Amino acid sequence: MKKTNGNGSYDVAVIGGGPAGAALATFVQRAGHRCVILEGSTYPRYHIGESLIPHTYGTLDRLGLLPKLRQSHFPKKYSVRFVSPTGEESQPFYFFETIDGERAQTWQVERAEFDQLCLDNARDNGVEVHMDTRAEAVCFENNRAVGVDAESNGGGPHRIHARVVVDASGRTTLIGSQLGLKGPVPGLMKASVWSYYRGGKRLCGIDGGETTVFMIPQRGWFWYIPLPDDVVSVGVVADPEYLFTDTGEFEPVFQREVARCQPLLERLANATRIAPVRGLRRLAYKNREVAGEGWVMVGDAAAFLDPIYSSGLFLALASAEMAAGCVIDALQADDCSAERLGGFAKPLYQGVDVIRRLIHAFYDPQFNFRDFVDCYPGQKPALIDCLVGDVVNKDMSGFLSALATMTPPPPPL
Repeated sequence: MKKTNGNGSYDVAVIGGGPAGAALATFVQRAGHRCVILEGSTYPRYHIGESLIPHTYGTLDRLGLLPKLRQSHFPKKYSVRFVSPTGEESQPFYFFETIDGERAQTWQVERAEFDQLCLDNARDNGVEVHMDTRAEAVCFENNRAVGVDAESNGGGPHRIHARVVVDASGRTTLIGSQLGLKGPVPGLMKASVWSYYRGGKRLCGIDGGETTVFMIPQRGWFWYIPLPDDVVSVGVVADPEYLFTDTGEFEPVFQREVARCQPLLERLANATRIAPVRGLRRLAYKNREVAGEGWVMVGDAAAFLDPIYSSGLFLALASAEMAAGCVIDALQADDCSAERLGGFAKPLYQGVDVIRRLIHAFYDPQFNFRDFVDCYPGQKPALIDCLVGDVVNKDMSGFLSALATMTPPPPPL
């Protein structure tokens, strides 16, 4: 393995240039530490996960991205609505019921454009970005991460040295796979197939950018997310045993499920599908540890639960900002130990577990949110807090206790 010269030594090497990696690198670089991002693809590139939730506002503001988002063509999102298999629609859960001002709205983003925005922002803040550079493995000495073995297209293999290695590799989960830390999430075994349409029906006014969730009888669901240029993202999530009972091919499964969901078909009556069907056979996973000697994981590299509450981008940005604080503290103290780098994990994953409890409730056939709100009207603000992502460093014990009376808690993580 060829080693780089002194210019190849950094304070932080970030594997992956998506929103989590770009955000963490931006915060750490601003604090005066030299950061490099190693991104295996070239941008713009496709990615699923288009819906932001309001509690990303603070992180986006601190990153300096809000002015560009305000000027963007991304549809504004004010609410979430649930539609039963028979077409009965819930009242929208408007975010302004618990949030004041501009923070009560967010955006439905086209990910190739949004991810480019995040990465360009990292560059503008002084982060060195190496595109088309694939991280092959994290280098360890005496059980401590000390760098990354990478290979650039046309440039051959090389080693990048760093005091801290950040795994923001998404579902690749480079460190988790390398160290054997990755495993399933108890009680969450879901798969998904999805595609895109042009010309799907949109609602009027502030409801035009809402995320609509169409329930299907098998306790699965469709997402319906309005995007720019009259495009909607449409995907189904359900047990893999149900989705792939007749075939393992994504295309016929998607066609079958769309045809079965009459309320969704009505939205798509005048629409044309414009993209191939993509899919994932297993959505949820987690790593037993998210920090170690000289390394941390953020975003999907650490864990992914379920897309039902659009928590993916929120958790990516929240974990990146919280982990960045620990990385900065560790570098300044010259103590890049697992304990110091992992200081963000407990408060973050207490919030993650609140979201997981709500996901588990959603898939419980004996539970529905209307009965919950009728039984515990005082908990509706807490329920909306979950939908907007306001669950980190917050006492949600009352909400969780009420939830436990109507649906049994899942096994502990």
